[in-house]
Amino acid sequence: MMRHQSIQPRGDAGPSSASVWHVTAPAAPALESLKGEIETDILVIGAGVAGLSTALHLAEAGLDVVVVEADQPGSGATGQSGGLIAPDYIRHSPETIGKLIGRQAGEKLTRFLGGSAQYCFDLIERHGIECDHRQDGFWSPAHTETLAETQRTYAAQWRSRGFDVSFMERDDVRQALGSHRYCGGLRFGQGGALNPLAYVRGLARAALKAGAGVYAESPITSLSHVNGVWTAQTPGGLVKARRLVLAANGGNAALHPAMRRTVLPLHVVEFATAPLSPEQRAHILPQGGCFTDKTPYVFSARYDGPGHLISAFPKSFLVGPKAFHREAKRRLVGHFEALPAPEIDYLWEGTAWINTSFLPEIYDLGDSAFAIQACNGRGLSTNTAIGRDMAAALAAGSVEPLAIQPCAPQPVRIHAMASLAPKALMSLAYLSS
Repeated sequence: MMRHQSIQPRGDAGPSSASVWHVTAPAAPALESLKGEIETDILVIGAGVAGLSTALHLAEAGLDVVVVEADQPGSGATGQSGGLIAPDYIRHSPETIGKLIGRQAGEKLTRFLGGSAQYCFDLIERHGIECDHRQDGFWSPAHTETLAETQRTYAAQWRSRGFDVSFMERDDVRQALGSHRYCGGLRFGQGGALNPLAYVRGLARAALKAGAGVYAESPITSLSHVNGVWTAQTPGGLVKARRLVLAANGGNAALHPAMRRTVLPLHVVEFATAPLSPEQRAHILPQGGCFTDKTPYVFSARYDGPGHLISAFPKSFLVGPKAFHREAKRRLVGHFEALPAPEIDYLWEGTAWINTSFLPEIYDLGDSAFAIQACNGRGLSTNTAIGRDMAAALAAGSVEPLAIQPCAPQPVRIHAMASLAPKALMSLAYLSS
């Protein structure tokens, strides 16, 4: 487990715009920028969870792999996230996904997704990654009786497939979460939370130790495929590789023309309170765990080791930057009776990249190139497991190990307008919250 620093409340200084993860994560590994010319079997672009997990598993399998990152590991969506490990569908269940993509493919995807949290925590233990990880459960609480009834059937579907998923009734959920707003909810016993920046830095160290090359501060200035070789140019050098994996999430669009207009941004504001007192923690998530609800104006909550209560709200057109601090307090007060006057120590902005399917996707770009695009606000464990499977597929020279079958990327229709849709929908949700 991670060693926690002593952190003093900020008091009247106002919240820091840095994420709480930058304060509590162990130092990043010292990485060089790319210089000169390198040849490798597989080039991975992007040092978030997807890219580093892929590289780590490739290196462990004895393959030659290089990772190139424009900034530092975790500088994108990974290091800005809430750090939840949530092995659940966003809009589906084990049965409904089978109706959507076919029973056999649906069962394979459900086994993959349901097992991704356990695999993530097992990987952390195997490599001794200090990332404040806690496998104390992920909750998906229901805010209406209709949803609660649906979740009862979902719990049975997960349990019939061997997963530790239960439905908890109203009183149990309210006591476990410390909020009166819910009618019941699903609990995924293998879920939990971690410091996402510390996790990705740990993956970088593990990948380096396994023999992968990892280069930071090396943005790709050009990417081409000629005579069976991919060439990635950076300001300081270039990499030549036979095979390519794009793992830059929303940044994939700038790397390959087929990836343009394939993903939508959901902008969020993350925040962390001053460490709560033992009395407050006895009422708010007293048993630990974390949750993300199903309300349109989505709400989540979790603790870190020092006792910050960490939450978020999606950006809308109705709450501007000057009101972010006030909105963070309003959301906490509205959900937790035991927190009538919260102090916000950290407040930062992030982006969750959304596929229109709300499912993780792997795209086959041809020419021995693939792209991973799997955030949807829950990418930590999913991308860890995708990295494992992508490495297995590349090692085998077959897509058979992939639970997510690669497909051709499809641009979102009217992408410029569609990109505004998440914020517009969150504006409507804000009005009804």
